[in-house]
Amino acid sequence: MRRRTPTVEEAIPRALVGLAPNSRDLYAYYLRLLAQRHGNRKIDQLVVSDITELGVWAQTMAARRRSTANGTSAREHAIAACRRLFDTAIADGYLQHNPAKAVRKPPRADSRRTALTDDQVADVFRAVRDEETGLLRFLLETACRREGLLGLTPDKLHPARQTVLLDEKGSRIREQPVSQLMMEYLQQPTCPIYQWTRRRLDSLWLRIRRELPWADEISLSTHWFRHTTITNVERVTRSPVLAATFAGHRLSKFGATATYIAPYSVAEVAWAFTQVFGGTHPLVTSDQIPPGG
Repeated sequence: MRRRTPTVEEAIPRALVGLAPNSRDLYAYYLRLLAQRHGNRKIDQLVVSDITELGVWAQTMAARRRSTANGTSAREHAIAACRRLFDTAIADGYLQHNPAKAVRKPPRADSRRTALTDDQVADVFRAVRDEETGLLRFLLETACRREGLLGLTPDKLHPARQTVLLDEKGSRIREQPVSQLMMEYLQQPTCPIYQWTRRRLDSLWLRIRRELPWADEISLSTHWFRHTTITNVERVTRSPVLAATFAGHRLSKFGATATYIAPYSVAEVAWAFTQVFGGTHPLVTSDQIPPGG
């Protein structure tokens, strides 16, 4: 007996099984948009134009919210979510082909992102409330991605090592040094940094962009702080590989040369941290040879 083909609404939960938490939340958002338009249709009734339309819609909404410069990343994520949905349906035996794979993702524009200047960083600190400055300092010290911040919990602190564990892209966990002052802040029973949510963070950047014209012009977001610190690490240490390790990037970005490159240790990342932010760190010894030295 042939199984009944599920509707789009019915197929979505299956598509989200096995995904990392951050990917699951991202895909769920765009698949809910798909369900708003086509939830009652059978999964095998959707065609290429339906996916194309969803991508354009997602891009338009993102651009209106100014969550991205022109919404292209939202369009890309919508198409990726649909590809996941149809791939799962194929694996479950309901489809023979994936119509979303015939939809081209938008080309990625060259990044306009540069490091924020000291004056710009100071502007942002002045624009936020007192209880929000700890968040900004954490973003600068760790160069974390948004999911690293939102996934932070007290059990991910290593006070003796003065490091935190960041659970980020692809559920990759990296150990990142912080200052002693930041560690003391994170250990406070009422530390507000654990209360941040995706929506609250988006609201913060929107509020700052309304107050600071230059921030609105560049669509200031969490990633600007990450890029600022990583750029400063590369400038101060003159080591792109050390900056990549600090950022938690895969060394495959260095192409064939990556075969011969070993990532730096946490102690060496801590050394880079002291070069950018000053002070000392328990993982950095007085006789430690600088990376590349």
